[in-house]
Amino acid sequence: MNSTPVVLPASEHTAAVRIVRIGVKVLIGLAVIGVYLFLYAPPIVTAIFSFNSSSIQTLPFGHATFGWYRALFNDSQMQSAIFYSLKVAFAAVGLGAVFGTGFALLVHKLKFPGKNVFQALLASPLVTPGMVLGISLLVVFHSVSVSPGFLTIVVGHASFVTPLITFIVLQRLRTTDPTLEQASMDCGAGYLRTFWHVTLPGVRIALIAACLLGFTLSMDEITVTFFLAGIQGTLPVYVWGLLRFGFTPEVNAAFTLIGGGSLLLIITATALLVGWGVRPGRSAAIRTEVRPT
Repeated sequence: MNSTPVVLPASEHTAAVRIVRIGVKVLIGLAVIGVYLFLYAPPIVTAIFSFNSSSIQTLPFGHATFGWYRALFNDSQMQSAIFYSLKVAFAAVGLGAVFGTGFALLVHKLKFPGKNVFQALLASPLVTPGMVLGISLLVVFHSVSVSPGFLTIVVGHASFVTPLITFIVLQRLRTTDPTLEQASMDCGAGYLRTFWHVTLPGVRIALIAACLLGFTLSMDEITVTFFLAGIQGTLPVYVWGLLRFGFTPEVNAAFTLIGGGSLLLIITATALLVGWGVRPGRSAAIRTEVRPT
């Protein structure tokens, strides 16, 4: 028997293709939704239970209350941990901004042997596991007789904040117009004045966004801090200590504040980077900074 293939009319073929495409899109959408649920369902549940009046973290849900947040901020040790975390984060981000901008300019401006190796070594703290980085820094500080405390935590946080800022600023430097700096030099401005009036305004939005991301990493870091902290711990270390002695709803409130603050900073940094990247006329705005001497 000879079998002939069945040929669908053009309209039916188009409808079948459309159905297949819709089915593929639906499957992709469900997969994306499943990934986001897997990532964000635990924080969302934690945030919901932080408003639960019951001290037992199970259903049924009691009435909504801010009592656990009030108890959290009435805790003197919690307040001390929050202020200590802020001090560490500001110090680490300050160091990271200075050295990160310097490293970015060094990599962008100079050509030297082993430049790629230098960038790889600079990025290594970002990909090194926190436990390895923390133990390594602890051994180094112990070998030079530096006791764990504020200084060691700041240096530890700056070790991974600096490369983050470096590569974000470096990416912005690579997209700036090099003729602006040349024009500034032609007008008689020196290196410092050119940097202050031309280079820095060109990367300041990227620098601010990088500092916000670095601040988020510093506030959330626990592994490196655990090895480098002395008698005073940061907020994540203090909350981890609470978990060892029993779970309380105050921990839900603490994690909600940490997660919400981190998410807000990440959204702000992303908006700055994306907004400045598509902002028209930004080169013209930088040109107004160039003034002849």
